[in-house]
Amino acid sequence: LSEYISTVTQEIAPNVSRLAGPILAAKLIDKAGGMKRLAMVPSSTIQVMGAEKALFRSKKTNARPPKHGLLYQHPYVHAVPREKRGRRARSLAAKIAIAARADMFSGNYIAEELVAQLKDF
Repeated sequence: LSEYISTVTQEIAPNVSRLAGPILAAKLIDKAGGMKRLAMVPSSTIQVMGAEKALFRSKKTNARPPKHGLLYQHPYVHAVPREKRGRRARSLAAKIAIAARADMFSGNYIAEELVAQLKDF
């Protein structure tokens, strides 16, 4: 099943798949409601996808909002100390948003550029 998901996400969204990994890319596309909707949402929404319950609870109780949702599964985010995870999740979400727009609207493969920018961060 994971091989099939990997193949399909690499065909549909090669940039997002390379940047986030095929399984996480599939989860993000599913959570957004499709590739076009993922390309249209801002990076701040991508950052908290999967943490909607915590986000709305924080709005209701005036608590701190979540810093990451599904993106926590990515090694770039969960492999760093807690105080740096928010910044990492924000930068990864920004690059995923750019990659999704490139996949949806231009078709250019820019994933290696984006990965290099993440590594420089």
